[in-house]
Amino acid sequence: MKASQIDSHGATEPLRAIAASNGVKKLGPKEGRTIEVGGTRLTWKARAADTGYANSIYEMDLPPGKGIPIHSHPYAEVFYVVSGYTDFLRISEEGQEEWVRCGAGETLIAPANVLHAFHNRTDKPTRFLSSSSYYHEVSLEKYGREVDINAPLSPDKEPTEAEAERYLEVLKDAMSVQMYFPQSKAESGLAIFQELAKRNT
Repeated sequence: MKASQIDSHGATEPLRAIAASNGVKKLGPKEGRTIEVGGTRLTWKARAADTGYANSIYEMDLPPGKGIPIHSHPYAEVFYVVSGYTDFLRISEEGQEEWVRCGAGETLIAPANVLHAFHNRTDKPTRFLSSSSYYHEVSLEKYGREVDINAPLSPDKEPTEAEAERYLEVLKDAMSVQMYFPQSKAESGLAIFQELAKRNT
């Protein structure tokens, strides 16, 4: 069935409609581009190119004892916990660190430029969705490497001094994509991993 429209002269012409199949995508479990970044893995469920560059959404399965260091960026990020418990770190007005635990069905909003972090400080996996802007996708893609979602995770081990220093250099370079990590001012890369280990327990 074709819809018609009337032009200014009274003539009619068929309207062109975009078919529902054009551009509509369905992603099943474990589908989407998976990257490893900062010792964690995420899978893109909606990329900026899919949303007219309005936003990007990733899903993360975070094993026990894993997390991302405290950081900020000039755009908001929204987290929705699907299963398990994720602990989010925020800074109070007095400069004190506060933990906010979110379970399945709960949402955490980190406004633009607010320092925040997330960690799995439990003994069970947690899964959440993160929605943010195209720029967040750009920054994560810059430092992430594509991996097979079914490949086993790298075993936990103490990083070598060289690996830790490379990590520190990445945190320093993140300013080039407007991500700020206070840890970029650390005396050594190993000090960053020690701080992460402390927060993840």
